[in-house]
Amino acid sequence: MRKILALLGNVFLSGSLSAQTTITPPERPLVLMHITVIDATGAPSRPDMTVKGNRIAAVGRTGRVRVPPDAQVIHAGGKFLIPGL
Repeated sequence: MRKILALLGNVFLSGSLSAQTTITPPERPLVLMHITVIDATGAPSRPDMTVKGNRIAAVGRTGRVRVPPDAQVIHAGGKFLIPGL
């Protein structure tokens, strides 16, 4: 009888554990403002740019790129970004 109860307990536990789902909160978009972008093509560096997205979604002059209200904003003046490395 104990073996049957233990077996049923294991089946119940494994079934209830597999029914659980992990919910991860959505990531806040990342925005780097006032950063100098070096695109590694030989073109001149582009100062005072805003870069949006954990994967680059937009690059433009600071003030011209729309920043989402829930974004994690990092003021990166004096810093450099070289995409793709």
